[in-house]
Formats: sequence, C-alpha cells, structure tokens
Amino acid sequence: MINLRLTSNYFYLKIKKYLLIIKQLNTMKKTTTVLFVALISLVMFSCSTKTKKENAALKTEIAELKEQNAEFAGETYTMASEIGEYRLMLEEIDESVALYDDKNHTVKSILTSDNNDREIEEDVLLHIEHMHGLSENSKHKVAYLEKNVKKLRQVDDVDQEQVHKLEMEVRDMAHTVVARDNEIDALHEMVIAEGIGIAVLAEAYYEQAIYTDVLKEIINTAFFVAGTKKELKEHGILDMDGGFIGIGRVITLNENASLEFMAPIDIDVTNIIELDGKKAELITPHPIDSYTLT
Repeated sequence: MINLRLTSNYFYLKIKKYLLIIKQLNTMKKTTTVLFVALISLVMFSCSTKTKKENAALKTEIAELKEQNAEFAGETYTMASEIGEYRLMLEEIDESVALYDDKNHTVKSILTSDNNDREIEEDVLLHIEHMHGLSENSKHKVAYLEKNVKKLRQVDDVDQEQVHKLEMEVRDMAHTVVARDNEIDALHEMVIAEGIGIAVLAEAYYEQAIYTDVLKEIINTAFFVAGTKKELKEHGILDMDGGFIGIGRVITLNENASLEFMAPIDIDVTNIIELDGKKAELITPHPIDSYTLT
C-alpha cells in the first residue's frame, strides 16, 4: 500500500486545475483514487493526441510523396539543370535513406506498446507505407540524376571535373539505396511475424522492382573504348602528362572524357571484350588477376 499524504485544499487545487468536475473532497481514500485516475487519463489523452497529430502529418507527407513519385514516373518532374540543385537532391536522398533506421525503431516501439491491437496495426501500416514512399522516391531521384547529370557534359561552361565527381556520387548513392532494400524486407518479416497482414502494402512495394532494376543497371553499367593512342587522344579519351619533348610522358585516362565514344557493357554478363589488332594494353589500372589478354 502507498500512502499519499497531502492536504485536502492542495488536492482540490491541483485536481481543479486539470478537471473541473471535482468540487468537494470527502475522504483521503476517495481523493487518492480520483487523483490517480485523473492523472493517468491526462497522460493517456496527451499521448493519444500527440500520436494523432504525428499520424496526420505522416499521412500528409505520404500524399506528397505519392504526388511527386507520380511526376517522376510520368516523366513530368522538372528542376533547374544545375550542379548545385543536383547536389541538393542527393542530400534529400541521403536524408530519406537515413530515416530507415528511425522507421525500424519506431515500428518496434509500436509493436511493444500498450495500445490496443487495432491502433498498433494502423500505426505500423502507416509507418511502413511511409517507408515505401521514401524508398520509391529515392529510386526515382537517383535515376533522374543519373540521366540528367550526363546532359551537363554537353554544356560548355560547366566544370566537367565537378560533373564527373557528381556522376560518381550518384552511382554510389544507387548502391546505397539498393542495398538498404534489405532492411525493408526485414521489417516486413518482423511485422508479419507479429500477426499483422501487409499483403496490400507489400504488393505495392514489390511493384517498385522496376525502379530497383533501373538502379542496378546504373550500378552494373561500365564503359570501354578501344583504339590507337592517336585516336583516343583525338577523341579526348587520353591525356599525355609530363615528360620532355615526348620522352617520359605518362598516358592517363581523361576523367572528363565524353561517353559519346565509349561502349556501355553490363559487368554482370560481359566477361569477354573482343579487340581488333595483334597487341593491346590497358590504360586504366586494374588488378593483375582481374583480367587476361589472349
């Protein structure tokens, strides 16, 4: 038994501040009971109100994601074609992917809460739907960037070194987004194990596979070009650095070389490249055990 010893007036003032239905205090026992119930009710009401507000904001964000994803899918989305703007989009993707950790933590907390089963299921499904929207949005943005950053190479007054760096960052982001799909799959399994059905949401999520394939194509695409040193230099593929009157010069790949003269290959399926001529050498560095010339 816990004894709570306070004066009747104090009780009355504190309770009256929160609930105006108490007008008279008769016994210590009754007041203690009313106080306990009143405070618990107040906490539950506060938490419930907070959750409702958070869910309302979440539904708004989900709707906004759906709208923007539809623009990407319909190829109607537009933005300024500038390196700075593209970098901001990369930051947006990074922030969205970082939210996956928060989502996992939130869903786990909801599953272990004292809410009733219906509330738990509604809250969990809402957060999963939000996570799906973030995932699709990130995939659309990576694909959009990969396509449009290439176009910057055709702009004369753009810093081509920055363009090349941005291309590499976009490819790295494609790796990250695809890799973190595993976390969404793991979350699905955890929720299903708790007896919550996600069939409808899961079906919609797996329809995103076409966008995942686009990112995998970005990741697995490589480019090669073959030719004489003269041809490669004329096409801006090679740089000749250092040396004196042609002696001791080092041949290097021009990082800003246009892809116009290069052939794309899928590194997952291509293991042989046929070259014309009797002798060949690689300009770009590769581990000695990663290739053979025959």
